Amino acid sequence: MIDVLFVVDDKTDVPAVLNKTSAMFSVTRVLATALEPGHVAGARVIVVHAALRSVDEVARIEDACDEARRRDDCIYVAKDTDRAGIVQAESVGIGRVVASHQPVEDVLAAIQGILNRELAHSLKDQPAQVVQAIESTGMLFRQVASAMRDDAPLPLRLLSASSQNIGAAIESVGLVEWINAVEMHHSQTCRHILMVAGYADAFARNLGLSANDTLVFTQASLLHDVGKLFIPISILEKAGPLTDQERQAIMMHPLRGAKALRRGGRAHPLVVEAARSHHEYLDGSGYPDRLTDERISPLVRMLTIVDIYSALREERAYKAAMTPRLAITEMAGMKGKLDPRLFAAFRDMVLNPVFGSQRSSRDAEAVSADDCLVNGLHPLDRATPVRNVARRATG
Repeated sequence: MIDVLFVVDDKTDVPAVLNKTSAMFSVTRVLATALEPGHVAGARVIVVHAALRSVDEVARIEDACDEARRRDDCIYVAKDTDRAGIVQAESVGIGRVVASHQPVEDVLAAIQGILNRELAHSLKDQPAQVVQAIESTGMLFRQVASAMRDDAPLPLRLLSASSQNIGAAIESVGLVEWINAVEMHHSQTCRHILMVAGYADAFARNLGLSANDTLVFTQASLLHDVGKLFIPISILEKAGPLTDQERQAIMMHPLRGAKALRRGGRAHPLVVEAARSHHEYLDGSGYPDRLTDERISPLVRMLTIVDIYSALREERAYKAAMTPRLAITEMAGMKGKLDPRLFAAFRDMVLNPVFGSQRSSRDAEAVSADDCLVNGLHPLDRATPVRNVARRATG
């Protein structure tokens, strides 16, 4: 299902509102004279950007959208100062009308409001901790995306709270239930970020990392793909093969993300490093800097493992989701690229029969553990052993 269906008079017309919407949401267009119920059924939000001067166009909107969808999920964006279209839109019961003099941001806010309402409905049976974590992270990313579009310092006020909320949610319901809730999110990009953050929190706890290490690692996982906010959704969520130009755009996201995070100096240095280096491999075959071995910090090594596993486990437009065992088998074939000790610990964790169902609070020894990641130390070189997941599980 796509996020936004644009109903237009002329498919060759590409208004500014459509360009900006396409950068943030998955979008398709249909002529007002060709609108069918099937088009509307495949979209979460319908934006009518047509003059509505013909009886046929109005009739097609009424036939394609029932009264509830016109009221709740439709936005009319006036094409010019002529009030005829606005009057027509109001007469058929379109719930949101944006006049031509209003800024594009008003349209984007209206679209986001409908998507937020849909997500809230999907999460209505989830525990409060899960809803709070997903909503706070969504707010964080909307604020960050807006700042990036304005080339302004990134507002990271919600970063620590979002990281802590994710940990609290996983403590409350277990990782499996967290992943199930995250999969309800309409945005593929947000789903990936939330899944990576969930696996990161679980991995850090399984290794017995300190609360500070866990927080910084989860923050890094939330912002590692922030550079992708510069890339149109039409490229990020493309179902078919990428062109060379599109692939180059995607491969620029580590550099653009690190640059954006450095602006204003508010991000932890390890979070900036993670954004830049999470596609680096120990054998030097990664990008953008072709780093090798000791030039890749322990935190980045952990994040790379979590990021790859999450991507393999997710369903995408161009591939099916892998099972945990198949994903681990795929990663085991990446000889020389991943930290072998960290990968072994991660493998044992995710393939443990009780992994994901545990709902236990942080152990006292982890709360008082010495920091290692923030000091550049490998977590498996400490005296503290890796947790026994089976011993800690309570349900």
